[in-house]
Amino acid sequence: MAKAPAPLEQRTLGRTGGAMTILGLGTRRLATAGQQATIRVVREAIDAGVNVLEVAPAFADGRAERWIGLALRDGYRERVQLIWQCGAYLRDYKTSMAQFEATLRHLRTDHLDMWSFHEVIYDNDPDWIYEHGGLDAAQEARDQRRVRYIGFHGEKSPHIALKLLQRGFAWDAVLMPLNPFDASFRSFEKQVLPEVIRRGGAVIGTKALAGGAIPAGKVVKVDDAFRYVWSLPVSSVLVGCDSSPILKKTLKTAADFQLFHAGEMDAMRQKARATAGDGRCERYKTTQEFDGAGGLAAHGFTTK
Repeated sequence: MAKAPAPLEQRTLGRTGGAMTILGLGTRRLATAGQQATIRVVREAIDAGVNVLEVAPAFADGRAERWIGLALRDGYRERVQLIWQCGAYLRDYKTSMAQFEATLRHLRTDHLDMWSFHEVIYDNDPDWIYEHGGLDAAQEARDQRRVRYIGFHGEKSPHIALKLLQRGFAWDAVLMPLNPFDASFRSFEKQVLPEVIRRGGAVIGTKALAGGAIPAGKVVKVDDAFRYVWSLPVSSVLVGCDSSPILKKTLKTAADFQLFHAGEMDAMRQKARATAGDGRCERYKTTQEFDGAGGLAAHGFTTK
């Protein structure tokens, strides 16, 4: 008889007391695989014990939320926490609430677990979130118990995340890029992660593979990159798995995970440092290649 896979480790979500599996399923890449693949992989992940799922109106031009809504029927919704990436990039109350209501319909649910402001990557985004009413919308949804937690996501620059943190709102979670390269270039690990933890918030990792730079290169092994991020004080790490084989491989890596000790972490940073210092491995920090069309348009840039 085949040995049952080890259960995924769960960690506390900051001050909230909630718990998340260290592996969360990101769905941006999955959405490009189509409806049937989305339904299959989402259900396989939940059946394997993953209890964190990222959703966003922007993925697959809005179709992904409807596909995920189909996947979450038959009792799957109750087994997973949904991190919703709010794509109202003007950060205004009206558009944010309209998008929120549409997402609830698409997912066939009456609540989302986390409202995350997606792509807080422009210097004036923190001001817009406060001044245009987006934060008011998120707090209203939480007051109505249709959202449990409020967070934000940013992968461009630590100073933008710090600016938003310093405005004073008690953010439940911050989604940020974490990998061995980040430690040597505009580092979220060094600048933002400690501040979030100090304030009692939770850290959710993204870009563990540096937007594809790690599997494309030979400096850091994929399994070591995941192990590095899980060895940080993160609650979960969102990983894009666009097929069943990739999901199975990532699940095994998560189930077999063992902490790096401090010396091993430093060795990983040193190993990545030579190619990390100029940002070539983290182009989501230095270019607009990874920026979504909605945010580009909202800030007056030519869309893709």
